[in-house]
Amino acid sequence: MKFNLLNILTKRIRPSSYISFTLMITYICFSLFLFFQWVNPSLVGHTDLHIAADSTTYLYFADSLREGRQDPLVIAALYSFPNTLWCPVLLALALKSTFAIVLANYAIFFLALILLKKSFCFSAWGFMGLLALNATTTISLLSVNKEIIDLLVISIFFFARHRHHNGMYLLAFLLALFNRFEIFLVMFLFLFLESKFNPWHRKRFLTLVMLVVCLSVALPLVASGALNARFEEAKEGHVVAMLDFLEIHYLYILAVIPKIAENLFAEIVNIQKLQAYLDFSDIANTYIVFFNNLATAIVFAVLIRKRLFKIGTDSIYFAAIGWIIMAISLVIQPRYFYFAYVLLCLQAAQTGSDKSETDMPHQKRDCKDCDASLLNHKEATLG
Repeated sequence: MKFNLLNILTKRIRPSSYISFTLMITYICFSLFLFFQWVNPSLVGHTDLHIAADSTTYLYFADSLREGRQDPLVIAALYSFPNTLWCPVLLALALKSTFAIVLANYAIFFLALILLKKSFCFSAWGFMGLLALNATTTISLLSVNKEIIDLLVISIFFFARHRHHNGMYLLAFLLALFNRFEIFLVMFLFLFLESKFNPWHRKRFLTLVMLVVCLSVALPLVASGALNARFEEAKEGHVVAMLDFLEIHYLYILAVIPKIAENLFAEIVNIQKLQAYLDFSDIANTYIVFFNNLATAIVFAVLIRKRLFKIGTDSIYFAAIGWIIMAISLVIQPRYFYFAYVLLCLQAAQTGSDKSETDMPHQKRDCKDCDASLLNHKEATLG
């Protein structure tokens, strides 16, 4: 295709694009206002507000390394391998400024969007709009965190899958290894379960059931020590503690769906924490989690309404594997599930003649190809 500057300059822009672009700029400006007004003061210690989860820890570790303080706590935390602290700490160490981190996060976000756009057929404006519903998206853009790297990892992974690019696969696995090991495991399982080594690779629902059965048996045998230690820390969680008890006693198959639901939706109906919402000191564990769960419920409703929630699609299948792996954690951490929310938004924003099939492995098409096929279909219909 030849580059024609005149065609670009004279191309008609639809009013909806003007509106979407204006909303995007408004969102960016609003996020920067939040950063300078509340988030940054909390990160640099000028206020006691807890807004950005573990960001202050990553910044402290980075400052300790930069200043050569030889803090035993920092050295012990960063010594092990693989270590999921390395990626956020090294990012904070390299960029130094919290505002530079924000700029880097936005660059990562748009890079991930470009990679996803080259791998799936979807509406970019619709996708970004759904992402903006989730408060985790905003706080991930405004602080050093693992969630924004998770977004980049899955975008690289699906780009590598779409283009059969081994180098990009390696990059995705390395980033996940040093950012969130569970994502590394989910990507590995996805590829393995889709391969010929899995005799049920064409029966995805059965594969998920067998995965849960295997975990039900393996978790108490392989990780009983770690699980029991974490259970002692988390056993005051009432319903969650009961589910954790099932998990460490070979009954993960009964606990997995309730635990996933706890992470995705529980805060919407958690009346026990109403008092906590009157105290704005811990926004990370109140308002951000609430709007995370609310956004997830909305996107689920969109998928069900549009009949797009189908295991047959790569995005939903990958998310389902991720939910099963993330639910192993004995504590409720909705932000760990953010990568799956991104995939739900991706599916909800799908375009194409058959939305439920546009991301199946045998259809390696860019969004441009999907648009072309739709145009040809319309012309044939009119003819």
